[in-house]
Parts: sequence; structure tokens; C-alpha cells
Amino acid sequence: MKKSFVIIALAFVQYLSFSQNFNQLANYEFKTIESYETEKNNVLMAANFLFENPADQAELNRLTSIQYILKWMQGTPEYTFDIGEQAMELTKGNPDLLGLYLAAMSKVVLENRDTALNKEEIYTRAEEILVDYCAVSSNNMKPSKKIKKLIKSRKI
Repeated sequence: MKKSFVIIALAFVQYLSFSQNFNQLANYEFKTIESYETEKNNVLMAANFLFENPADQAELNRLTSIQYILKWMQGTPEYTFDIGEQAMELTKGNPDLLGLYLAAMSKVVLENRDTALNKEEIYTRAEEILVDYCAVSSNNMKPSKKIKKLIKSRKI
């Protein structure tokens, strides 16, 4: 019984600390070049959160995460993100898919900080992350036609 109580208490504390992180992200303003550098770990945390949770859960935290990632992407002096035709075809005008694709791009560059990736490599890796996410039906993300084709081609 004591073990159950301790586990529940730890889970609750973790939930509260994670919730506080989202409040901080929602109110964070990038004011200096250094602020983009110091927030890289939080950007990666937000991107990981998006891909570790179903699309229909914690919707406010998901929105906060995407907005925070977008602010970082728009201002970071270290990276330039190219949202080209391929990305638009992949997401087909679905704002949820586009938000996840942008989070995937951020995740790719931040997880590969020691590697210089060209825009094609970033696109390919971000596409893979997005397709993997959409392939899991319990994530409740409706894939675009192109993503459906990519999922289907993997099963063959």
C-alpha cells in the first residue's frame, strides 16, 4: 500500500512540474540572441512531448508547445528552416500536421547539433518522424494522402 501511495505521489509531482513548464513556455519571450541558445533544451522537450502523446490529449499543452517552437524557429540565428513544396505536399494544408512537421524539423536539428544537415536531410528525417507518428493509430492524427501512401509503402 505504501508503494502505491509513493508511486501516485511521484506521478502527481511530475505532472505538476511538467504543467509548470508549459506555463513558462506559454509566457516566454525570446528577447536576445542568447535566449534562443539557452532555450534549445526546452524546444526539444516541447517537440518530444508532441510526439510522445496522442493528438487529442493535453490539447492546450500541445498548442503551447507548437507556438513556443514556432517562436524559436522564427528567431533562432543558428538555423534556417525551409518550409518548401515538399512539406506543403506532405501536410496538405492541415495545420495540425504542419505544426507537427515544424516540431519534427526542430527535433531533427537539435538532436543532431554536431552534424551539419542540409535541407533535404532535415526534410527526410522530419518526414520520417511525422509518418511514424501518424502510423500509430492511437495517436489519433489523421494523415494526409501522401502520409497514407508512405505508411502503406512501409508495410510492403
